[in-house]
Amino acid sequence: MTLPVNEPLIRVTGAVKHYGELAALCGVDLELRPGETLGVLGANGAGKTTLIESIMGARRLDGGGIEVRGLSPVLQRSECLRHVSLQPQDSSLFKHLTVLEHVALWASLYPSPHPVDEIIAMVGLDDRRRARVKTLSGGQRQRLRLALALVGGTAVVALDEPTAGLDPLAREQTWDVIRWRAGLGAVLMTTQMMDEAEALCDRVVILDAGRVVAEGAVDDLLDRYAGRGSVSFTTRAVVDDAVLQGLPGVLWFSTRRVGDGASVRLVSADVARTRAAVRASRALLAAHVRAAGPSLTDVFVRLVGREPAAHVPGENS
Repeated sequence: MTLPVNEPLIRVTGAVKHYGELAALCGVDLELRPGETLGVLGANGAGKTTLIESIMGARRLDGGGIEVRGLSPVLQRSECLRHVSLQPQDSSLFKHLTVLEHVALWASLYPSPHPVDEIIAMVGLDDRRRARVKTLSGGQRQRLRLALALVGGTAVVALDEPTAGLDPLAREQTWDVIRWRAGLGAVLMTTQMMDEAEALCDRVVILDAGRVVAEGAVDDLLDRYAGRGSVSFTTRAVVDDAVLQGLPGVLWFSTRRVGDGASVRLVSADVARTRAAVRASRALLAAHVRAAGPSLTDVFVRLVGREPAAHVPGENS
């Protein structure tokens, strides 16, 4: 099926999914456009994995609809899987097959795969190409799963927590691979790492308890919710909300009890003045005062600034 150039590759409309009485998705709308990287952000249990699995046709919605290049991932699943491939957060691998055998097998399932050797080298497993999966570390297995998602050459690659369990160097290398892949089609990724979303995503959708609470370009969300940056500190004092709100420049704040103290985050229109006032305050008894520029963490805490939603059965993230 050929779609107009500007048509979304994936369209989710009013998606609803329940596990018993627990709602995993509550009317979610989402579009993935050609050439973009779209991030789906949320705490554990927010509905991210359920959404990805529904797009792949592994779960049937209770309401709403999903189209992948105009096709139903449930009714036309085989055809859909020619257009989208997945790196799951966790999946079984064949422990007695080698890295090379895995990637070659996956490549054989697609009509126009990328060169197997190129993909293995790209994910940093060239020196482990003949190693059996049972000998790989957790991070190496994660990179192998990424290779399996990439090798098919599909229009869309879906990545569920792509850098979970990776060391900092492997994480940076994976970011480079995702940037490369975004230039060849479109990437849909879930993550809980706000710096990752800022580095990689053109747009983000923030889920909370199965609902979309914000959607837009990263810069637009920063302008809307993150002020000029934030000031964070810890304290053993009993903090009065009125004192925090009365500090110069403060737009909003969040507090979290930690042991017999509290961790405080202030998003400010004037970070320098706010930081100076925090340090000067005798009532706050602030320690570990830190200032930072605007970030998606500020956006996320403002919109989802509470304990994560109840864990959803089958929902890892």
